[in-house]
Amino acid sequence: MARADAPTPMMTQYKRLKEEAGDALLFYRMGDFFELFFDDAKVASACLDIALTKRGEDAGEPIPMCGVPVHSAEAYLARLIKGGNRVAIAEQTESPAEARKARGSKALVDRAIVRLVTPGTLTEETLLESASANWLAAVARAGDEWAVAAADISTGRFELVGCGPGELAAELARLSPAETIADASVPGLRTTAGKGGFDSLIGERSLKGRFGLATLDGLGGPSRAELAAAGGLLTYLDATQKGAGVLLDAPRRIARSAHMAIDAATRESLELVRSTSGSTSGSLLGEIDRCQTAGGRRLLCEDVSAPLTERNAIEARLAVVAWLHEDAIRRERTRVALKAMPDFGRALARLAAGRGSPRDLALLRDGLGAANALGRELAGEPDRPALLERLLPQLGGHDPLVERLSRALVNSPPIDASKGGYIAQGYDADLDRLRDAASNGRQAIAGLENRYREATGVGSLKIRHNAVLGYHIEVSARHAEPLMAPDSGFTHRQTLAGVVRFNSPELHDEASRVVEAGGHALAAEAAHAEELTALAVAAAAQITATAEAIARIDVAASHAHRAAEGGWCLPKLTDEPCLDIAAGRHPVVEAALRQSGERFVSNDLSLGLGDRLWLITGPNMGGKSTFLRQAALVTVLAQCGSFVPAGQARVGIVDRLFSRVGAADNLARGRSTFMVEMVETAAILAQATPRSLVILDEIGRGTSTYDGLAIAWAVVEAMHDQVKCRTLFATHYHELTRLAGRLDALSLHHVRAREWKGDLVLLHEVAAGAADRSYGIAVAKLAGLPPAVVARAKSVLTKLEAGRDATGGIAAGLDDLPLFAASAEAEAAPDPLLAAIHDIEPDSLTPREALEQLYRLKRLAAEQGG
Repeated sequence: MARADAPTPMMTQYKRLKEEAGDALLFYRMGDFFELFFDDAKVASACLDIALTKRGEDAGEPIPMCGVPVHSAEAYLARLIKGGNRVAIAEQTESPAEARKARGSKALVDRAIVRLVTPGTLTEETLLESASANWLAAVARAGDEWAVAAADISTGRFELVGCGPGELAAELARLSPAETIADASVPGLRTTAGKGGFDSLIGERSLKGRFGLATLDGLGGPSRAELAAAGGLLTYLDATQKGAGVLLDAPRRIARSAHMAIDAATRESLELVRSTSGSTSGSLLGEIDRCQTAGGRRLLCEDVSAPLTERNAIEARLAVVAWLHEDAIRRERTRVALKAMPDFGRALARLAAGRGSPRDLALLRDGLGAANALGRELAGEPDRPALLERLLPQLGGHDPLVERLSRALVNSPPIDASKGGYIAQGYDADLDRLRDAASNGRQAIAGLENRYREATGVGSLKIRHNAVLGYHIEVSARHAEPLMAPDSGFTHRQTLAGVVRFNSPELHDEASRVVEAGGHALAAEAAHAEELTALAVAAAAQITATAEAIARIDVAASHAHRAAEGGWCLPKLTDEPCLDIAAGRHPVVEAALRQSGERFVSNDLSLGLGDRLWLITGPNMGGKSTFLRQAALVTVLAQCGSFVPAGQARVGIVDRLFSRVGAADNLARGRSTFMVEMVETAAILAQATPRSLVILDEIGRGTSTYDGLAIAWAVVEAMHDQVKCRTLFATHYHELTRLAGRLDALSLHHVRAREWKGDLVLLHEVAAGAADRSYGIAVAKLAGLPPAVVARAKSVLTKLEAGRDATGGIAAGLDDLPLFAASAEAEAAPDPLLAAIHDIEPDSLTPREALEQLYRLKRLAAEQGG
């Protein structure tokens, strides 16, 4: 006999599926709802702001429950995923009728988890950002080598990148993955547990099996770490997609040196793709984006995130931009054609995953047709650059598929494919006949309605249809009596408040014909949709290549349009370690000033072997930080293949870019502003190379004056003597200008300012030489500091300056220091014997502990003497 508190069969099934789902929330299908129970329900109700109810009991306690409608589940999924949750979808794998037929009248419907929805495995349009790639990254290690395997299954992109331990964070910062998985925790990274497979042999076997390869030589011979990462990623996709198709291209091995290395702190500092508010508005990406397609916007984001370091590849991109820039009519025709193109790359991914619809097939039809038309138009233009010549063949070759889709589909397929209506008239004669039969049957039913009205004399009689009764006759209750007579020819079906419903033999026959014809028609349409989907997926590689070619042309057209808008110039690339910019501007700041009717003051910059380190002084608000950032942004734009905001620009290829401009507390990781500043500076000194570009602002300002000046002095010397890369160093420590006489590649510059009638006038111009003073009190006055405080500050400053003049100031004696290279010796190792003595607390020792400490000191002394 079953215990009274034993779980019901449904709850037993739920618990089994929940155990399989693990830490993911379980969407348990019950009819037209996905239900959640226990802690899952509590989490979901809080995240979705929906009611938390109860259903039955488990172990004597009420079971918390909440649910969402199946038809609108995607919207709720999006909110749960954004809230940091993963969701397992448990669908009914049979109908209630099938369950009863197979296992009796009280049989429970079978359910199974058909998909695990995670941030990195999304394909649905409503769950994705159209302008951003959605990377799933897997991190693996083999010996001392690390690797990242990354896939965006919404477009099919698949990359393998090998990197050293110090390069891993920068590589993930480039990708900005929606989800990062690993076999074990990785220090300094936020990862989630994968589903196994992080093994080079498993990775090799998975790659060969998925892509039908006998050897991986064609992929460039991936390393053991890359294979392990690929194995973990493919295993995770198999586990989360539960057999659904996943669109993946063959993996591309990305050489780490092929892109400019930019760490997360620098990306945040320069606001490359996100501003400090977290949106694209106010970022470099937001300012330069003039793309017309979603695929173009995604590619532009990738280009800005990973500028190239190979000069020929950069110049190939620039040639296409220049070709479009030089002819405004050509450029606008191209942009108009691009604007009409749907996001057919992601439509293909949905079809491959079995989550597509006839609308996605229509997107393919329209997108491939438009790509072919653009290809023909561009092919007729003269003097086409080499990169464009390579792209044009990829825009065509889809005529048979486009012709088939054009014949098969209506112009605008309906949103709800379950009701049919998406296959065009004339495509299938048998389908047309079924539709005609259903239509004729409905006309016959309309004729019956008129006949029944005349026969009964009930003018309000109607023939209606619902999902429970099907077709039926409906009259008001006060007119029902004649139809209730035994010889009326009508059969009573249902009585409701105010209406009575009937059936008749004639209506039953006509309704059966309509339902049968309609059902066959729907099945025929579904079969056609399946066939068309298979044709599209079979051409996935070619369609993906077309989508990528369109995106590259769109990015080039965007750059050309932005350059024409802003009067930007074509940069000249060189392998020499230089950076020469004439009349350079900060694109984001310039746009903001233009909106307020102000003019941006452009400035020149020239970094080379003889003056590779600029030491820049001047007042706050004078434009030092803007000048530093604009130099970095010009470099990023040039190396991603864009014109730049300047009159002229000559850019020596930069392999690594570092920015230490501004800092904030990271209290969650136990780091103050100054600690963050020092961590970032340490990373720069350890990782920068002679081909790097470094911008540093106010190093040492977060601590005491003496400590700060000492640190800034040492950093300047280290950048000059050890790193020897192009460096912009802004500071308020005027004492650092003394280094100009000792460091031959350091040159002094300042942002100009004047005082006029007691007020500070900031000119935002960068000039040669050191600033005469900091103007700090003038800036404080400009900021609205109370007059009494300003006056007091002036008197204190006068006193301090008098003391400085008398003593030589805090930098007195620094001129006598030996050069950095001569003094940069490792600190002496601490004496272990002295350290042990220092650690002893005599008052807290017992006699036995004191004796043990004596023996320990004697042993240490013997070791040092031996």
